[in-house]
Amino acid sequence: MPADSGKSLRTVTLALGLRSTAQSLGVIGRELGVFARHGLDLCIVREETAGPDGARGLLSGEFQFAEFGSVPIVQAGIEGQDPLILLAAEPVSALYILGNRDTDSPARLEGGAIGVLSQAGQTGFSAQKMLERWGLAGKVALMPLGTYPKIYAALGAGEIAGGVLTADYRLAGEIAHGFVQLADLGEEFKYQGPVVATTKRLRDSDPELVAAVVRAYMESIRVFKTEAAQVVPVLKRHLGFVDDAQAAAIQAFYAVRFRDFPLASDEGIARVIASFEATHPGAAKLKPSDVHDPSFVRAERGI
Repeated sequence: MPADSGKSLRTVTLALGLRSTAQSLGVIGRELGVFARHGLDLCIVREETAGPDGARGLLSGEFQFAEFGSVPIVQAGIEGQDPLILLAAEPVSALYILGNRDTDSPARLEGGAIGVLSQAGQTGFSAQKMLERWGLAGKVALMPLGTYPKIYAALGAGEIAGGVLTADYRLAGEIAHGFVQLADLGEEFKYQGPVVATTKRLRDSDPELVAAVVRAYMESIRVFKTEAAQVVPVLKRHLGFVDDAQAAAIQAFYAVRFRDFPLASDEGIARVIASFEATHPGAAKLKPSDVHDPSFVRAERGI
């Protein structure tokens, strides 16, 4: 239940991996008062801190919670750390390899570069796996650009042949720059999409805080799906590159994808783990339950 409005708010720290709709629920919940209703003062201390760097910050205690891709969380678990996935608004990522207007097939990537956030994070990891499927491994460079806006700008300017981008950028880029979808990485690999994560240490030491954060996220999902008039202006400010019509289209797209019962997919997590088995010996020993605790989401549904 929401906190008593007379009580002071408890500060909670959060990092966002990316400036994207898939990782916007903390922003929307904070801006629309959802977290405050649950007794929380949500402080977003880092933004666009994707990949291993973000996982390190979570594990070191720099921030308590994170909205990140599942790949760096799973990798940290394989390496013996204690990250913990709490929930996921969508089971797989709406993540794509897009070509610029001159790159209308995977073959035309050869000799060029694909823009990614980082080579070791979810975008670089997925792009490399896709290049292997296409028989283009070693023939296309991965260019780490750090943020989605930089990938989007470089692809629009023709500085790179392809880029890994989310549905927000795909929808806007198709209209503005003639981007071409080369691969739907979510459907290709079915890796677990973006997650809300913390650590086992925090779960064990302060389960009431973790429960409150999960409740606030679940309400934020409901608000996102049902209160478009409130959500669209916040989403537009958060993304920073869309107009009103584009923001409305993006909200409508994700309102269908986001689930009211946001359990992470153990199958999707298992696929991420399996993808590390060739390079990380410890992967074979890791189970989804080692990095995923669905009990807080289930408790909110009385399961």
